[in-house]
Amino acid sequence: MLPACAGPVAWRGLARRSAMPGRGLMADRSDRVLFLVVVAAVTAAVILAVGRARIEQGNRTVDIIVDGDDARQVALAAGAPLPEVLARLRDAGAGALAVREVTIGELARAGRVDAISGLGQTGLLAPDTSLGPVLGAAVKARLPHAEVRTAAIGIAVGAPMEQLEGVPVLLRPEDLRAARDAKLRVVARLLNFPAVSAEAIAAAAAEAQAAGARLVVFGEEEVLGYDGLLRETAEAFRRHALLYGFVEMAGQQGDTSLARRLSDRLVRVHSISDSDMLTISPEVAAARYARAARERNIRACYVRLMVRGSRDPAATNASYVRGIANALRRDGFEIGPPAPLSAPTDWPPRLLRIVVALGLPAGLVLLVRRFVPVSAGWAWLMLAIVIAGGAGLRAAAPGVMVAVGGLAAAVVFPSLGLVWVLQAARGSGARSSLSRVIGGGLWGLISASAASAAGAMMIVGLYSRVPYLSGIYLFTGVKAAYLAPLALIAAAIIADVPGRVEPLLLWWTRLRLRLGDFFSRPVLVIEALAVVAALVAIAFALSRTGNQPVVAPSGTEIKLRGALESLLAVRPRTKELLLGHPALMAAVALALRNRRTWLPLAAVLAGVGQVSLVNTYCHLHTPLAISLVRTGLGLWIGALVGVVVVVVWRLIFDPPPREAGP
Repeated sequence: MLPACAGPVAWRGLARRSAMPGRGLMADRSDRVLFLVVVAAVTAAVILAVGRARIEQGNRTVDIIVDGDDARQVALAAGAPLPEVLARLRDAGAGALAVREVTIGELARAGRVDAISGLGQTGLLAPDTSLGPVLGAAVKARLPHAEVRTAAIGIAVGAPMEQLEGVPVLLRPEDLRAARDAKLRVVARLLNFPAVSAEAIAAAAAEAQAAGARLVVFGEEEVLGYDGLLRETAEAFRRHALLYGFVEMAGQQGDTSLARRLSDRLVRVHSISDSDMLTISPEVAAARYARAARERNIRACYVRLMVRGSRDPAATNASYVRGIANALRRDGFEIGPPAPLSAPTDWPPRLLRIVVALGLPAGLVLLVRRFVPVSAGWAWLMLAIVIAGGAGLRAAAPGVMVAVGGLAAAVVFPSLGLVWVLQAARGSGARSSLSRVIGGGLWGLISASAASAAGAMMIVGLYSRVPYLSGIYLFTGVKAAYLAPLALIAAAIIADVPGRVEPLLLWWTRLRLRLGDFFSRPVLVIEALAVVAALVAIAFALSRTGNQPVVAPSGTEIKLRGALESLLAVRPRTKELLLGHPALMAAVALALRNRRTWLPLAAVLAGVGQVSLVNTYCHLHTPLAISLVRTGLGLWIGALVGVVVVVVWRLIFDPPPREAGP
């Protein structure tokens, strides 16, 4: 211990000597016990992950649904009867036809009814005598509180025509007949409307069931019953044994709320927008549907047909549907009626989730001890406080606890792994052999990625319930999970904390001196440019996070992604294999040589790769097998790129010293 009269030079010398090569990073028994708790939590998470993988693998049937409006356009362009066109699509792999409800306004415009409106009344006359009674019953069912009078030739409704225009009344009868003739199943497309009521919802669900539909995909921009009658919609679906087709990224009003009420009756649906269908090729569209089924648990492909000019529209679209079916079969899927994800009644086991949750405070205390020399007693007290707080939050708000736990895992473990690796790699400055530097970089990449994978597995364990796997509930705090680890990593490297137990006064003195040195050092222009470029890159990466990123990928990037998928089946994340993992190996090389000027920047870029690794598992609807393959590919390709980066750095920036002349 230094005497009180020791000057700043002595303190500086001791602070620097105590920060020499990172030995004893797990300095006492408390660290070892905390590490064992984390191992137990990861083990429980792996067991839950295996169960989740079995649930996902047990649901491998995908339906191909053809849009009814598009099919009629193709039949018109081909000059062929609709049932004949549908039969060709069925032979190509289609399993169902989406039949939309028609509105009173559409019937009037098509000449199916004659509308006479005046004095707040509307008469609907049906030239087809068979349509009159059906129309009367349908309007009464959809508008139970309106005055509706029926007659032999039509009906009279106590409302002006402008209010009746958008009221849906029937699933298109000719499409239903064509589907039966072509031996295709029916998928009902139900519409919401301003005058909707609980009785109207029940009538629409009953009609869908009577038409033979099992799956419903809503049309337009709202789900049926939005927004005050969603409970009635869910009850009607259960009563009539209907499944809800949840169209991903469609942004229909009320879709998520209804999905949460029908989580056990939900089928994920993918479709391609009208604007994309104007330019997309059949080959790209087929690959897109297959990727959606493979990587996002999509179990119904809602296919918009190619209605662009073609010499043989029926043959073109049959070939298009066949390409989708073949792409799905190549990925191991069967074509047929879809089913919701289902799990055993006792899934997930509560005990395993509790063990997973205990790993979070243990990891947090380990991370804190990498920054501050907390004694064993204080570490145990901190652990107890965090566990008690988590238990209280769990009792008060179980759903919030899952979200907080997932965010904690996403922040703590990539930070812990990378900080620990770089503290352990801190060298004296002596030049090592190239093989040792490469070996150290590879070991650092494996070790840091193992810690990040531990956090990822804990996220898998916490979010193992079926509603999470169906994409109904999303991982919350994606931006914070991205930025917080980078900030912690930068702080640890800039402050040069050694990560072991030592006198608090010594730790504080070193911290103050180190921060003073860092912030008082002149900044070179090249350093400033590099930092700005890194911040721009991180901001760009942040804009691309989440299920609906702010910045969409460019056409060139989409082509690059397609090439990687064709080559590797599952596309690894470019910010891991081209940026984060190579930067981590470079950061270890810099730490071994005690080159601290560029180490903070390299460490932050390395953190991007570790954060991305964890973020892969925050896409809860992505099958676990796909995420594991993506991580593995990113690691080994990133390691190869990292070896090249380290060799180039060694040759250009760390050459052997020249021998002195005679």
